[in-house]
Amino acid sequence: MLEFNMPVHEGWNIVHIAMQVPECHQIYVCPENCARGVVMTAYEMGAQDRFSCVSVSERDLIVDNLETVTIDGVSNVVEELREGSELPRVIFLFTVCSHRILSCDFNYVFKTLRDKFPEIIWVHAFMDCIAQKEGPTPDMKLRKAMYEFIPKTHSDEQIVNILGSEVTATRENNDLIKQYESHGYKVRQLADIKTFDEYMQLGNAALNICMLPHGDYGVRNFSERLGIPYQYKLPYYDKIDLGWIRPELESARNVIGDTPIVIDSMAVVCPYSFAEFLLDNSFNVFAVISDGPADYEQGIFEKLQEKYPSLITINPIDPVLREEKYRENLIKKADSSKILGIGPMAGWVFDTPYFVNQIENDGAYGNLGVKALFEKIREAVNIPKDIEKTVVQKGLGSERCLFG
Repeated sequence: MLEFNMPVHEGWNIVHIAMQVPECHQIYVCPENCARGVVMTAYEMGAQDRFSCVSVSERDLIVDNLETVTIDGVSNVVEELREGSELPRVIFLFTVCSHRILSCDFNYVFKTLRDKFPEIIWVHAFMDCIAQKEGPTPDMKLRKAMYEFIPKTHSDEQIVNILGSEVTATRENNDLIKQYESHGYKVRQLADIKTFDEYMQLGNAALNICMLPHGDYGVRNFSERLGIPYQYKLPYYDKIDLGWIRPELESARNVIGDTPIVIDSMAVVCPYSFAEFLLDNSFNVFAVISDGPADYEQGIFEKLQEKYPSLITINPIDPVLREEKYRENLIKKADSSKILGIGPMAGWVFDTPYFVNQIENDGAYGNLGVKALFEKIREAVNIPKDIEKTVVQKGLGSERCLFG
């Protein structure tokens, strides 16, 4: 099935995600056409000194065996790194679709590399696009692999880890952080960690929290392995304190009026829950951009179809979105000279400069999260953005990975 890849690049890819581990190095063993995207990301980040590729040719696949090609190529990279500086503490070795198709013996590859370079922690990561539609996706498996080598440790402090997401939550936009810090806990996120030694202390937490569906698989496994209590806290909007948030609602309603709103799933983790919240509070939500409701929103989606049947869903990977005329017809259906987008995909699809530029809820949760989002909405309505310059930025939400 053909899929459309719209020119909106603000989400994090596997290069961004793995770079969160300080003092790591990434090695990709793949054909050159597969390497193009990750190479560009590494150079755009200015992280080319922490990134290497082993090019696999057609001849390598036919004449040689992939195990030998991988071991020899990676070994050459490590020897070059040894000559230039200290060896990295951990190496993420990314294998690709070719390894899967040819049934590469991963156990042999990694045992050989660990025996040859015992001073390095070797992490098996994946860039196997053919596995996107079954089981954990490559980014989910990466979020699991990046915690698998962390040991259980002890701290005299009471620490709560918020893991599994790339953006950084704050005390100003997240009820959980405010709650735990007010009770004397130290809240720790990956953006707070500057060295590999600090990273290896993640196992000393009293509690792990994850707020992102794609992070749950990895953080849950990490928590179970080390016996750390775990909470999976999706940012739904059904428990928002309307009395507390009412001034924000009224202020936003005065600014937005009947302007049609489009919510995209890149910006809002629970887009149908947020659509229901806005519609129940008399906002004009026209569409949700999503490839359909996730399991955790299926019930909300079905309820929305009954309560608000005019709400439409736009699939972001539908090839018809390539057609400018189709997108123009969507804009005509919205029937307004001004459209408010919540998320960069909404900005691009509806060609509106009035959009909230964020991904993954921007780490927001609870009442404070809604308050912070309404502040962004009021700003977005009044201050237009340059769509083409804004939506091409990659790795939005972190100083380490923001550029463009």
